[in-house]
Amino acid sequence: MGHSDVAYFGIRHHGPGSADSLVQALQDLQPVAVLIEGPIDASALLPLLARPEMQPPVALLCYPEEDPASTSFWPFAEFSPEYQAVLWAVDNKAALRFIDLPSSARFSEAAVDGAEKVDADDAKEASERDDVAPHRRDPIGTLARAAGYEDGESWWSDIIEQNPEPGPIFAAISDAMMMLRDGEGSIAEFEAQRESAYAARNRCGAQGIRRTYRRRLRGVACAGAAGDTPA
Repeated sequence: MGHSDVAYFGIRHHGPGSADSLVQALQDLQPVAVLIEGPIDASALLPLLARPEMQPPVALLCYPEEDPASTSFWPFAEFSPEYQAVLWAVDNKAALRFIDLPSSARFSEAAVDGAEKVDADDAKEASERDDVAPHRRDPIGTLARAAGYEDGESWWSDIIEQNPEPGPIFAAISDAMMMLRDGEGSIAEFEAQRESAYAARNRCGAQGIRRTYRRRLRGVACAGAAGDTPA
């Protein structure tokens, strides 16, 4: 689940079972800082989610002033693990931050979308080739097939979301990701095989974790998509 004083919680976005387990894990860990996926430049807005008048479902909306149609949004439902993490952090006076690329990165991507469409199609085609290891294309699906399931959705629902006694699921997810990546070299080498935008998001997240860790002596909790849990 974690390394040193940083704990990683692999969740499913908008997964109610993940949300329940995450709240329990935070209660047990009592971290002094909570980090979740989202645009780092909007971190100051996070505490607003905990206001009584802010009833979910709600969403963070970002757009450039010169082009309001180019909108990006980050939704939060009551059963979203990220939303529950925000409530826990505010109630327990923990530092609270986003650790993804700034919202401006989304607009930059949109501006060059047309020019990079061919590259994106090539990357998608490459990811579907037989020479790309299945656990890189779909780590959750790989775990599901190893357990006898046909797809990752069914496995995750049975084991995580709908399991009345999931046990130490975050440690199990972390261990599973580590096993899948065992022998693949450094995380930099692993990211080099992913799409550049995806790798940039992971680097931004890692930098955010390091900055928070340097400022806090202990207890940093980071919640993000299970497939991105670092090895």
